[in-house]
Amino acid sequence: MESKDTNYKKSYSNKGTILVSKNDEANPISKEDLNELLSCCNKVEKEFIEIGDAGESNNLLVGRFMTDVKKPEVVKNPFSEKVISILGKKKVFDFIKKISGSDGNLFLRRVQFNQIDKGNFVGYHLDTDSNPDYLAACVIQLGSDYTGGKYRVYQSDGTFNDFVSGFGDLIISNCNYAHEVTKVESGNRKSLVFFVSKEAGKNKRNN
Repeated sequence: MESKDTNYKKSYSNKGTILVSKNDEANPISKEDLNELLSCCNKVEKEFIEIGDAGESNNLLVGRFMTDVKKPEVVKNPFSEKVISILGKKKVFDFIKKISGSDGNLFLRRVQFNQIDKGNFVGYHLDTDSNPDYLAACVIQLGSDYTGGKYRVYQSDGTFNDFVSGFGDLIISNCNYAHEVTKVESGNRKSLVFFVSKEAGKNKRNN
């Protein structure tokens, strides 16, 4: 009988994305860390974004902890260091490496809170258009009362798979797969999104 981690790895390889339930013992984000991340995300200053890093149409509120315009830079606020220290834990990176089949060191490159309110969305895009070195995008769901807002991942044949996450669930998505977040129909879809890479230097998009 195959292990759960093996099944996740196969699903990631075949679909480009997996969803790990909050209640799954494989989820590397502890309850205590989840509550700390939620507190930081609720308090961080936010701005309204209409155009994303890859040029896609967006309608959402964003709170930033680490940016990756020319290179990874920690945002100066009271919460960034705490958020980055939690996401950078060995158990988190070990899980991502296991699922993605990556070896060697991984680095955080961009970390941000996204809040998508009723009627809003994130447009179709490729994360590698923001940085060609992005390996995986990881999404921790912090919203608990919303409808719509599906994480829709497109396949090479034009079909797509929808992932609907609840509070504390973790999505890991291959950055070479185009995706979007569909329009939120009610409530607020809140998530902490972070991008990992094997590279820690300059953003090659700007070279």
